[in-house]
Amino acid sequence: MTMSGVSESYASFDSASADVPIFTFVLVKLASRCNIDCTYCYWFRDAEVYKKPPVLTVEAEDAFCQKLEEHIRSFELEYFMVVFHGGEPLLFPKRRFITLQDKLRAIEKRTGCVIQRGVTTNAILIDREWTEIFKTYEVLPSVSIDGPAEIHDQVRVDFKGKGTHAATLRGMELLRAAGIQPGIISVCNPASDPVQLLAYMVDELGIKEFDILPPDAKHGDDPPPIDTYFIKLFDVWYDTYAARGVRISTLDAMIRGLSGHLSICDTIGLGRVDTVTLMTDGTLEPLDVLRIAGDGSTATQSSVFANRLQDVQEDPRWLAAFKASLALPEVCRKCEFLDACGGGHLAQRWSTERQYDNPSVYCESWKAIFSHIWKRIAPTLVVDLEPVSVRQDN
Repeated sequence: MTMSGVSESYASFDSASADVPIFTFVLVKLASRCNIDCTYCYWFRDAEVYKKPPVLTVEAEDAFCQKLEEHIRSFELEYFMVVFHGGEPLLFPKRRFITLQDKLRAIEKRTGCVIQRGVTTNAILIDREWTEIFKTYEVLPSVSIDGPAEIHDQVRVDFKGKGTHAATLRGMELLRAAGIQPGIISVCNPASDPVQLLAYMVDELGIKEFDILPPDAKHGDDPPPIDTYFIKLFDVWYDTYAARGVRISTLDAMIRGLSGHLSICDTIGLGRVDTVTLMTDGTLEPLDVLRIAGDGSTATQSSVFANRLQDVQEDPRWLAAFKASLALPEVCRKCEFLDACGGGHLAQRWSTERQYDNPSVYCESWKAIFSHIWKRIAPTLVVDLEPVSVRQDN
């Protein structure tokens, strides 16, 4: 696809008027390649990925650490978060991963800023050495697993088309044996039964906190609806698993949004998209999932070699994504589920014709899901009114 129309729309944004927050989070791409070939992956839908170095270059790593320390000092930050990502981030050599963690620790010591670290992995490359590295440097892993083998292996396959469930499960077991309980991320298969996924996660693996996400898709992809899946997921969770202490992040966010609270979730809910992504060549881009729009869709002119981290706010493409996350289309602003849905995930609003000026590609499904959840929880809600003091004048 061509991005010329997108570039023209970006030019209309005025960076001077954007209320951009001070960044306290960077998504660091340790690898631009992967060791498996998931059928729903957004990452390789942008061919520009193949032009990037396979792993983060030493030069980009050094420049990032320098700019990170400058950023922390400039804004007197007490907290910062770095999440290591890919591709598959564990393709990054262990010795270099250790060196990078030592550099981050040195920054913490010099600045007094706490740098929290996470890594998102398919777990296939995890061995005992990786678990010790994670424990030593307090790196919290999140593992992608889509359920039992019969569900997972339909979509999370290697380059020969073979399922990867057994290898992912081995990695998870090594983490748990080392005393590390990873975060769990599942992408739903709308054609599957959520009861099967819940039973596997909770009853077989003994996991009580995880997330279940819809597949990434944009307008023009014609993804299958997700309402039947998520409605059944909610009902089974609400009727059976909630009382057992099971928490599913996306369902939590839906309930919070419907009950008038701030919904904090990547999938749904009102909120700005202000992620900064460090690519393996040192360039700075917006949220990585936005490359689902196609070739060059997240490319910028910013890098850790030429710019401060905060300077990415002046890049038209990064700024377009940021402002689009706050400027919802009219149909969303008039929707009864606005506060709970927030237009859905920004990447799922993309179309070639209107860029981000669309509701989610799953809009009709979200409305059905929210309507169903509201009918179920509304009778249980209690309004807690604070007492109002009445002034009486003599």
